[in-house]
Amino acid sequence: MTAEYEAVLAEHYGIEVTDAPEVVGDGVVRLGELAVKILADENAVRRESDLLATLSVHDERYRVQELVPTTQGLRFVPLAKGAALATRWYAGRKKLYTEITSPEWGALGTELAALHLRLERYSGYLPRASRRTFVLADERAALVNHAARTDPKIASYLDARLELLDRFGERALRPAPGVERPIHNDYNQHNYLFDGRMPPIILDWEGAIAALREYEVVRCMNHLPLVAPAHASAFVDGYRSVIRLDTAALRWAVDRSLFEHAVKSWPLDNLPRTEQALAGSMDVVQTLRAGVTELERFYGVEGVA
Repeated sequence: MTAEYEAVLAEHYGIEVTDAPEVVGDGVVRLGELAVKILADENAVRRESDLLATLSVHDERYRVQELVPTTQGLRFVPLAKGAALATRWYAGRKKLYTEITSPEWGALGTELAALHLRLERYSGYLPRASRRTFVLADERAALVNHAARTDPKIASYLDARLELLDRFGERALRPAPGVERPIHNDYNQHNYLFDGRMPPIILDWEGAIAALREYEVVRCMNHLPLVAPAHASAFVDGYRSVIRLDTAALRWAVDRSLFEHAVKSWPLDNLPRTEQALAGSMDVVQTLRAGVTELERFYGVEGVA
């Protein structure tokens, strides 16, 4: 953050910046008791601020960052390049999915459903998950001809992705069988903040989209039904205690999620910076490839066309 931006933010939020801002995440710094997010895309900041305002109504089933308005009552601050928004600073920590307990998974499931219900009040524009376009032949050719096939481990990973692509590609590109509503779109361990209270605080809303709710449930579970089925069941049971899950929508969501794992190329295409992400992706894809039937059985969509 530049000194110029520090001065602008200090003025708009009525604070005194005495120390160098503490970088706490991508585009996020701590200024006193504020967490300030700075993005180059002003529309993304506007969207996140509107979403946080929509979610600001108290509901004991969920918690999100508290949006802090400027001294003029604005939800965000336009900058020379992009914009910034401030939320209350919360002390806490993130947990790896392997550290999250079954009761915490249950609370996260209930929390997601409560968030989905409240997000029905959001009336702004959101991109739709089902409108992202793919050309199956091109995606398949990219996997078959990838230069990294000289590495046996990478070749095995690419073959697993190819198998998922061939098996689920066509079904995944069918129209979504239901109404696409606002979802978080990145509801995972990286955005759960544990601070000693339940449920956890859900962070980072700039990536929200419109999609089937079942799509978010399946995506945020990822391979958990295969590696920790009791925890996955706690999450889904928590969600279903608030909102029912539709079988046809779950079928589409499973197809779409497996297909998106097949075409997820950025961890491999941005090495060495994404080496850790690639290792995780390789593990998840191989687990999903081996456990497709078990995954379908978990969601009750085995044999559903």
